Amino acid sequence: MAKLLWVKGPHTTDPDRAVTVQWSMGNTCNFSCDYCPSILHDGTRPWLTTDQYLNVVDKISQHYKANNRFMHWELLGGEVTTIPDFEKIIKRIASYSSSVTIYTNGSRTTAWWEEARDYLTGVVITYHPLTMDEQHLYDVVSTLKDKLILDINIAGIGGQVEELSKVADNLRNMFTDGEMQSIYDVNITVKTMYNKYLGPDANHNQQTTYYDYTPAEVNIMQRPGLLPNPTPHQDNSDPNDNQDHPRFWSTEFMYDDAPTRYVQSHQIINEGLNKFKGMKCQLGFDSLNIDMNGEVISSWCGAKTFGNITQLDGWEIPKTETVCPYEFCNNLNDISITKTSE
Repeated sequence: MAKLLWVKGPHTTDPDRAVTVQWSMGNTCNFSCDYCPSILHDGTRPWLTTDQYLNVVDKISQHYKANNRFMHWELLGGEVTTIPDFEKIIKRIASYSSSVTIYTNGSRTTAWWEEARDYLTGVVITYHPLTMDEQHLYDVVSTLKDKLILDINIAGIGGQVEELSKVADNLRNMFTDGEMQSIYDVNITVKTMYNKYLGPDANHNQQTTYYDYTPAEVNIMQRPGLLPNPTPHQDNSDPNDNQDHPRFWSTEFMYDDAPTRYVQSHQIINEGLNKFKGMKCQLGFDSLNIDMNGEVISSWCGAKTFGNITQLDGWEIPKTETVCPYEFCNNLNDISITKTSE
């Protein structure tokens, strides 16, 4: 069996300078989906004040800027677009020339999105068909397409996957009108819904599905989500000069005795590729996370902690790699952190 030598997530800047800050800003949500754990939407971790959020943005941005690092922020909740004065937060992040992606159910009005899109780099929308109107999804996507990097997930409701694949087809058709984005700028999938493991055991267990999907439904959800259906490039051109290169929109798996694979994020767990035990993980170098309690951690597996966002003075970027102790890595952000074999 070929040995896995390294894993590197999608990157569009110098990977030695780029750092992703993924921030779970609270757990208030305007939806209450059955397949979503209550801890992600019950409001028990309320939003901070606007000044508190802005202070965190300033402290972290100034820290990494002083270390000559480019920053990409990913903001999630809860439903972050319902945070009071959320627009001020994304404007402050943009003022540091940082990029920002938000995770959302897309429920805000198109007028709201028209204003917010100027300060965003990307939007990850999860469409919840049991809660949100289908036409509203199309309206929001129409407002954002050709403006931002889009990742559109359709919650795979058991028994409805085939019908939901038609929604995915409708969305794809929106990008075939002569204004289609580059293939690394849009991703459309019917998403496998997993039982989410939260807390200390989050990365210790193999994921199980929330619904008992049929083989036909599994097949639909394992389809590549990029548009058009991409074939990884086989040329050896410098990927920094070729933004259609798969390193820009997929995770790179390099082996000692097998071809390098470029795998889209939703397929990594589906194919069981999320096993990195014993590899050196650059958590804290590539990424920094803030959980909904305000704890600053190196990754969602919680391998290293730096304190709470109210006490950030004095913390430093880690100077040593961490050997992964876990059987499974179940968070897509953690999966994309650079890992190398010993």
